[in-house]
Amino acid sequence: MKPEDFNPQDYLPQGCYPWPDLINPNIAQMEIDMNNWIDHDYTYLSEKARRKYKKMGFHLCTARMIPKASYEQTIPCNRFVLNFVVMDDQMEFATIEEKKRDCDRAIEILNGSTPFPYENGIFQHLALIRDEYKSFMPSEWLERFIENLSRCYKYGVQEETPFKLAKRIPSLEYFLILREYSVNMYPYLYWADIEVNFVLPKYIEEHPVIQRLRALTSRIEAWQNDFYSLRKELGLDTELMNLILVLQKGQNISLEEAVTEAKHIHDQDVSEFVALHENLPDFGSYQQQVYDYVISLGSILQGLNTHYIKDTERYLAGGEGFAWPEINNDTKI
Repeated sequence: MKPEDFNPQDYLPQGCYPWPDLINPNIAQMEIDMNNWIDHDYTYLSEKARRKYKKMGFHLCTARMIPKASYEQTIPCNRFVLNFVVMDDQMEFATIEEKKRDCDRAIEILNGSTPFPYENGIFQHLALIRDEYKSFMPSEWLERFIENLSRCYKYGVQEETPFKLAKRIPSLEYFLILREYSVNMYPYLYWADIEVNFVLPKYIEEHPVIQRLRALTSRIEAWQNDFYSLRKELGLDTELMNLILVLQKGQNISLEEAVTEAKHIHDQDVSEFVALHENLPDFGSYQQQVYDYVISLGSILQGLNTHYIKDTERYLAGGEGFAWPEINNDTKI
């Protein structure tokens, strides 16, 4: 298989999952909001970078992940997609120390700290995201959201850095754990609570089956991302943290063989998710709510897959659609 012959839709076509494929009806206003934030609050980025972010269609990503949310509920979610992606992109080549500094500051703000006037739009928006979520979600939910974001920063963003900077791949066994966190999916999974208007009680939240379903959701999204981003990453020696490339290089196999094995890993995770959903433990009076909650996790995966196919220029071949960090930018993240 030649790189130019690879089409992720041959493996993950639209509708390939058994969950609803919906979109929020407020997409027009969500796009207006997103473009206004990019133009007015992310001005530390170059005009070229801001144009690219507009073409990534993040408002559509949000709309597909939370199709049943009210417009007011979409606002902090829409902000968060832009915020988290820009922060992650612009830290692409940063050191562990730099990433830890900025990630720790982000968590401080979400936990109540006030951004300094000199801090850029990423940090200013984190305070808005925090306050907007607090207006309609309980404090327990926000604590869970922040804790899972912190885990992604610590066990994903920071732990993958030595491999990125050294341009080397980890072992497959370690990568399968690392990628679950470095895809930065865990905080998004708490949007399922918003969708079903139900915050899981603590004993259900901590149940191993629910924890496993969240892990599988994060893993499946990681494999989706690796399929759709492969064309961007092929030929770039800085882009190796991709399941397909880890398989290819780590096992010294062809690209075609690596794609086949990656699809097998993806399919196994989907099968386990579906089996667990259909065989949930007894949660008593909450049984239907938990069942619907898991459907919302699945809808997030379905929506993300459709977003990759229909909405975004982020993963064009060779990284042409990606907003790479701007070396001459003198404003810290």
